[in-house]
Parts: sequence; structure tokens; C-alpha cells
Amino acid sequence: KGGAALEELEAECVEHCVDDAGLGTYPSYSGPAEMVARIFKKEDPILWVRVNAFQLESLKSIALRMLRHSPYYMRHPETLTSGVMVAGEVPPFAFVGPVTILV
Repeated sequence: KGGAALEELEAECVEHCVDDAGLGTYPSYSGPAEMVARIFKKEDPILWVRVNAFQLESLKSIALRMLRHSPYYMRHPETLTSGVMVAGEVPPFAFVGPVTILV
């Protein structure tokens, strides 16, 4: 969206969100207010920084959030405790002893 403020995005969502709650298409959907609450109020937004390494972390956060709401992972949340990894990504690393970093 090019860095729009969250307030602008929320207003756009309210303006263009289709209210088919009364049509029976999605019986559990209560309308635009529900969608705005789910997107903008339920959890903090995921920060997007336009640097490759940070974009990868943001995408992983988005994927993880989506997976946590899928039926399988709702039944087995423990499988996501270590997060998600992308093929070819360097795994987490820890030093085994004290380290001095020279700057």
C-alpha cells in the first residue's frame, strides 16, 4: 500500500468491505465491523521493512499467523512453537561461550 497510515487502511476497509452478512453466504460473518476488528484490533500489525532479511521475517510472521488459524494447527499448536523456516534459510545460531564484538 506504499506506507499508508493504519487509520487510512482501516477507513478504506470500512468503505469497501462488502456487507453480505444478511445474505447467508457466510453464516458466521457478522459484517464489516467484524472484519475491521479482526484485521486492525485483534493483534498488533506486522511491521514491513523494505530490506530483504526483514521482509522474510515479516512474511514468516504472516504465514505463522495464518497457520495458527487453520484447523490442523488449532488442534496441534505445539507444532508451531519453534516458528516456521524458509528453504535455504540459515537456522538460528547461538554461541557456546562468551563473545567479544569489536565495532
